[in-house]
Amino acid sequence: MLIKADNVCVVIFNMQLEMIPLLHEGTQVLNNCCWLADVAQTLDVPTLIIEHSKLGAPSQALKEVAGAASYLEKTWFDCSSHDSIAHPLEATGRRQVVLAGAESHVCLLQSALGLRELGYEVSVMADACSARNLFDHQHALANLAQAGIRVLTREMFFFECIRHSTRPDYIDLAMKYLDGRYIR
Repeated sequence: MLIKADNVCVVIFNMQLEMIPLLHEGTQVLNNCCWLADVAQTLDVPTLIIEHSKLGAPSQALKEVAGAASYLEKTWFDCSSHDSIAHPLEATGRRQVVLAGAESHVCLLQSALGLRELGYEVSVMADACSARNLFDHQHALANLAQAGIRVLTREMFFFECIRHSTRPDYIDLAMKYLDGRYIR
């Protein structure tokens, strides 16, 4: 399944001040989640920022780029089990969901499996998620792939959303989101 910008919703988990320093490469994961939120905002992709109620304040950097994102609070690890998350996700009308954030082996894994059971096409962005240790992160990604959940990267998401290089805004988007590199 290719990501379609008009059918996808982005869900970012637990990018909160108490969690980020505990994550393997936490600062890079936060930067990649900010990138994802910014791309989603630019392409009119609905974004849900999910915060665990016990992990403190959200990242200001993420809030600055997330624009019109919905901010939701949870205590469940599987967001599909929590009506206050499941209903706003359903209300987007989107059937594809891309998950990012923390932690890979807890919230992302459980939510990916739960959302798939509800009929969503679920992907996890490998370079925008992490865990407190690399071992758990790697095994979560392997388990997700083995369970049929798509594991993708930022650039895969970008190119699938924009589809072709004849878009009038292609060069501008590529220059902004591909580190100044672009492909004609």
